[in-house]
Amino acid sequence: IRCFSPTPMRRVCAAPRRIAVQKPPRRTPVARVSFAGLAAALFGRQGRPEEAMPTSEPTKEGNVVVQIEELKDIARRAIQTYGYRGNEVDDILDVLMYAQLRGNNQGIIKVTTNAIARPADAMPMEIEHETQVSARINGKKQPGMVVLKRATELAIKKAQRHGVGIVGTNHTFTSTGALGYYAERVANDGFIALVFAQSPEYVAPYGSKEPVFGTNPIGIAIPTAEGPIVMDMATSAYAYFGLLEARTAGRSIPDNVAYDSEGNPTTDPVKALEGAIRVFDRSYKGSNLALMVEMLAGPLVGAATQDKSTSKNWGNLVCAIDPKLLGTEDFESKARQVAQRVKNAEKLPGVEEILLPGERGSRSAQQHIESGILPIEQKLFNDLTKLAAKFVPEEVGNGATENNGKEEKKPHYKAATALLHPTFKTEDPFNASSPPLYQTATFGQPSSTTFLKYDYTRSGNPTRDVLEMHMAELEGADRAFAFTSGMAAVTAIARLAGVGEKIVTGNDIYGGTSRLLSQVVPKQGVVVENVDMTDLVAVEKAITDNTRVVLIESPTNPRMEITDIRKVCEIAHRMGAIVAVDNSIMTAVFQLPINLGADISMSSATKFIGGHSDITGGILAVKGEKLASQIYFHQNAEGTGLAPFDCWLSARGIKTMSVRMERQNYNAMRIAEYLERHPLVKQVNFPGLTSHPQHKLHCSQATGCGSVLSFITGDVDVSRHLVDNTKLFKITVSFGNVNSLISMPCFMSHASIPAEVRAARGLPDDLVRIAAGIEDVDDLLDDLDAAFKGAAKMKGMSLDTMSSNGRVSAREQELMRRIMELEQKIANLSSSSN
Repeated sequence: IRCFSPTPMRRVCAAPRRIAVQKPPRRTPVARVSFAGLAAALFGRQGRPEEAMPTSEPTKEGNVVVQIEELKDIARRAIQTYGYRGNEVDDILDVLMYAQLRGNNQGIIKVTTNAIARPADAMPMEIEHETQVSARINGKKQPGMVVLKRATELAIKKAQRHGVGIVGTNHTFTSTGALGYYAERVANDGFIALVFAQSPEYVAPYGSKEPVFGTNPIGIAIPTAEGPIVMDMATSAYAYFGLLEARTAGRSIPDNVAYDSEGNPTTDPVKALEGAIRVFDRSYKGSNLALMVEMLAGPLVGAATQDKSTSKNWGNLVCAIDPKLLGTEDFESKARQVAQRVKNAEKLPGVEEILLPGERGSRSAQQHIESGILPIEQKLFNDLTKLAAKFVPEEVGNGATENNGKEEKKPHYKAATALLHPTFKTEDPFNASSPPLYQTATFGQPSSTTFLKYDYTRSGNPTRDVLEMHMAELEGADRAFAFTSGMAAVTAIARLAGVGEKIVTGNDIYGGTSRLLSQVVPKQGVVVENVDMTDLVAVEKAITDNTRVVLIESPTNPRMEITDIRKVCEIAHRMGAIVAVDNSIMTAVFQLPINLGADISMSSATKFIGGHSDITGGILAVKGEKLASQIYFHQNAEGTGLAPFDCWLSARGIKTMSVRMERQNYNAMRIAEYLERHPLVKQVNFPGLTSHPQHKLHCSQATGCGSVLSFITGDVDVSRHLVDNTKLFKITVSFGNVNSLISMPCFMSHASIPAEVRAARGLPDDLVRIAAGIEDVDDLLDDLDAAFKGAAKMKGMSLDTMSSNGRVSAREQELMRRIMELEQKIANLSSSSN
């Protein structure tokens, strides 16, 4: 007998807290596995015929012993043959190894029996109903383990915020695995866990030979002072995957746990699979328990109630409950006292120890983890290695490949290159240089019961996918979503807050955002608080327990104030709030909010992404699948997805964003320097100027300063004359166009904000906003200079001593200002004496 020598390992599954290990169990006779054969299975290398696959010497038990890390590596590759990648692989492997380490037949057998296969028409899961304490997730045929893990995380978060979290799932296509895994995750956070799972028709009610129930397991976990007590119990006498495991190993199952198709007891797993499994206690009690699980994890969560096997719509329910809800102090210590009473109860003759629920499995897992090795049935291991050998690592850009089943880091291109060279590939049989436009509302399906990835453009369109995937990549996000306008995107963010929750935002924000948050959102029962986002003390005070969303603009529009995005994210996340950043002025070319800690980066596609003022659109780039699912739900439910042609125009605009924005940034800098020296300008707001109070902060979180700036003249008439008399600057709202734009925000983009509110927020009526285009900057400066001279003449001032480019010294500027003030006073006195 030979075992691999134990090696240190990292813990990858949610193992329980350490339990004192009793006398180790007797070792099971094992077979020998050759490293050469293992390498062939893992890497597909060609060797001698006898080394093409792992070889073993049959033993009575038919087991082999492998290193846990090696088993995980083989399993990881085998899982990837089903098309899973990244976090999905990790999630599935975690659940399977949790079961395998405990001798639970919800483990690796699921990989080799096709039980984790995902259908081709699976769609991203989405939250189809949500309240403060509950949610229902439509799995959209995604793997049960991935969906239930997301449900568990959501239940925990709701319990952390509100004391209880109840999350149901439906339309999960594959097994959810060992429920103890999810229950233990909940209890590790200090909450009581109740987990129920509905499964296909394998189990017959008491007195029947017809399978009606699933194996319908129950997971319960209680947090105690020494770690969770976990019960994971099927309501059937034998698990379905236990039958598959026995069939794979060619061994019998225990007596009296299953029927054949005629209703006769059988120990043959093949016949049992054709018949039905019995309930665990072979009585009405077990049958009733299975029925209760069927109700809780079936109709309650929107899962199938008839013919579950055909509909593939199985349900799950996760409940996380804070013991403090009942006013019980020190629950965990008291729960441990109860457990200890059970452990210390007087034992019957021959009984060495009374075990708590899950204790045997947890102890076994701990022993395997400490030894670094794990026995596994030889045929199962052989099947797993054969499957793993089929995995061919995918090439990743610049010749990099998958390594140990983990996705290699994508090539790090600079912005200008990334805009032109996305790493994903579009599905186009003709390999067109420009992604094709799918200008259609609907998509045909293969049959009445078979559905492809796309069916209706409101829910998804290939052209929109190209834009969304590219934006997610540019922003460093997990997913991105394209909306019909920037305001539609902001509205989707506001939808994340429920009744009684709060949105905290700045006091210098875009007028449309201000109108939405002040006049629309409060009608939905959501509290909105405006705060000076440059004052971190005020921000921290505003973000309270009921704050759901913190919405930032940086730079702000139009005063160009800078928010410390990193620090605000830290404050918000400590309170459990989501942070969204309106990044429209910077875009991903100059600033990456998600890299700074934000959960959502919003950009108005109307601006720099489109670049030519010929579309309206908005983009939300989102971190995390759970949050992304919520955003997608609102985009789909409210029909706010961007139309295909606008998506196509936006995708085209992305390619030239860098060259446009760099030129606009340069032009804006030159204009800001000109304005800063001009005697008719009292203040210039542009973060590229060293005189800007937050210049250093902005440079620490952005690589450019953008093309938007504002300034005040102290005189509404002067400002109006400037705006009305420039020739190259188009008078219009918005920014990001290739043409230069000019406006007076208080009369245009921010006119919806009441005058008294504008005044309180420091938005004077004489404020002028410029959005620099890509024209020759000297022409733009000449145009502004002519308009300023006209304004000075209108006011009876003389600017003849000023050069055409406005370059005068600070001393000259101050002297000229005093002269103009004196001239104005003399003129006033003269007119009054007349």
